[in-house]
Amino acid sequence: MSIVKPAVRHYLKAIVIAAVSFYSAYLAVPTIKIGNNSENLLVIIGAMLVVTLLLRPIFSLVLLPINFLTIGSVSLILNSILIWGLTLYLPGFSIRAFNFKGAMLDGFILPPYSFNEIGTIILVAAIITFLQKILHLIFE
Repeated sequence: MSIVKPAVRHYLKAIVIAAVSFYSAYLAVPTIKIGNNSENLLVIIGAMLVVTLLLRPIFSLVLLPINFLTIGSVSLILNSILIWGLTLYLPGFSIRAFNFKGAMLDGFILPPYSFNEIGTIILVAAIITFLQKILHLIFE
């Protein structure tokens, strides 16, 4: 018999997925600053949990035709709005412009690109959304 109940397991997976996806975005984009207050990280992950567990299912259901036509980009839009809102209201948390220097992966060339602040927020939201979807598929 399992010690952890299924509902608790669901919330623990959501916490792990939110933490891993934000940490990965934090490592990938060096212009993310969390600030000196260690509670900022808890607020960021908590806000991501609220969006993941409460808002995303509601918006996905209400905007089902749009979500279907845009191949599920409602999650990207919600994460972008969340991150933008956190940069406005969470002291010490900021995302600045990012200069991608380019990369070459097995002959596939990614050219250098300069993201402005909004572009960097969308990039961070895209990384988080992509990793959340992949991790959700793995852990289900």
